[in-house]
Amino acid sequence: MMLDLVEQVGIAVAVAVLGGLYIRRQVVADLGTTKMLRDFNLVRVLKRTDTELALLGNFKSDNHKKAAVLVIQTAAMDTGALNQMLVGMSLHEILVNDIYSTFQGDVSRNVKPYKVNLIYPATERHVRKHMDQNFHMVVETKEAYRMITKPFIDSIPAENIEWVYNILEHKSETERIIYEDTDPCNGFMLLPDFKWSDPSKLESLYCLAIVHDRRLRSLRDLTGAHLKLLRNVRDASLQALSEKFGVSASSIRMYLHYQPTYYQLHVHFSHVKMTHGTFSGKAVLLEDIINNLSSNSDHYKSATLSFVVGEMQHKQLFELFREKRII
Repeated sequence: MMLDLVEQVGIAVAVAVLGGLYIRRQVVADLGTTKMLRDFNLVRVLKRTDTELALLGNFKSDNHKKAAVLVIQTAAMDTGALNQMLVGMSLHEILVNDIYSTFQGDVSRNVKPYKVNLIYPATERHVRKHMDQNFHMVVETKEAYRMITKPFIDSIPAENIEWVYNILEHKSETERIIYEDTDPCNGFMLLPDFKWSDPSKLESLYCLAIVHDRRLRSLRDLTGAHLKLLRNVRDASLQALSEKFGVSASSIRMYLHYQPTYYQLHVHFSHVKMTHGTFSGKAVLLEDIINNLSSNSDHYKSATLSFVVGEMQHKQLFELFREKRII
């Protein structure tokens, strides 16, 4: 296991993810934003795609005790030039939220700024998410959800999404809020996702509507009683996006993920030209959810749902399904 490997070398994992640079203020205070990347020691490449590069490393000034996984949004890059790029990159803090901070990475005036993220301290779960891995389709019946998925969701510690609660409680990212309805049952908060790296480009628009009701963890929790909430999220968000950015409702794709990255119900709003996270086995259109619940209040309590799991990203859930021979 990755965690066993990390523990053997005596380090606690730190991770950077696509969409911004995440780092604890203490690290910035100790190293300075510019010195931090110069201090980064590359151990190995975790994953490489056409749009991002995931790197495992550590910091020399910390005596290599705490690992860092940097995921850099980038075009094709010569791996041999990585250390040179990191040494020459300057960081500019955008925001801080719990264990997450966001930075813009600049290399030169002639190179478009990078998005580089760090979560510190991070867990094995963060590392697994960014590893190259195999994926599998799961066909989840209502019985499989009751016996496997729901107990798994219920076992997730609340502190795993403390950063989400910080947003909802106005402890962080308040300056990024596009719209908020504070009603505890039907309210939500709309704000830009880090995938929207350049707000001046509407064709890359990507926002999230996070509901205030903490009892709602995933799609399976929704019933006809939540139609008012879902319609409010849809209508108020589309109006806010139109008023603030001038984007039409027909240009926005609205959907939920199942399984989601984190289990506090949230709805994705992205421009129709954005394809990230919209594939079958992941995205469920909001309008379809509303229609299904209008026809059958308990549709998602009884429906069989198919979705994709990664062997590493969803390791615990994957192993539970494999143990029951569902995979």
